[in-house]
Amino acid sequence: MVAVFIYVVTGGKKLSKEDKKLIFRPVCSGRLGELSKTELAETKKAIASAMRYIKAYSGSSWIWFVYQDSLAEGCARLAKLVSDFPVSESTAKLLIDLLLRLDKKLCTSGVDDSDGTVGGFIEEVVLILQEYVKLDVRCIKAFKKLCGQEVCFSWKEPLVKMFDE
Repeated sequence: MVAVFIYVVTGGKKLSKEDKKLIFRPVCSGRLGELSKTELAETKKAIASAMRYIKAYSGSSWIWFVYQDSLAEGCARLAKLVSDFPVSESTAKLLIDLLLRLDKKLCTSGVDDSDGTVGGFIEEVVLILQEYVKLDVRCIKAFKKLCGQEVCFSWKEPLVKMFDE
């Protein structure tokens, strides 16, 4: 059944090496550049689609693992997107917005991240943003949005510290 599904989704074409590559953790692409307006719009749609997997838990204990798999799937999809971003101030801003959305989901939307899937993803994106600054110091301007911003966890502190210095 899986093979038939893949065949249908790909239109009968072979999977590329990129399609076969599994990404579980976001990484910095190391490429300097900007997203075009079209790429930015497509990326925002893809982020919104991935965010649908990170939702509140309202089920019984017997579907807990299905819920955790949904969180992991959302983070894996986001990791793929983040890993493909070119390094620039605009993508740094996009990542800051993503982190704030995830923080809000964890704090006020009933997302139960007791296994740390989403929190771990947030921490990894913070490390990527620190890499961004090493590659392009202008990316630090994106961190201004975090100053005075209330978040539930201390993930923003290293970024605010970089901005203040």
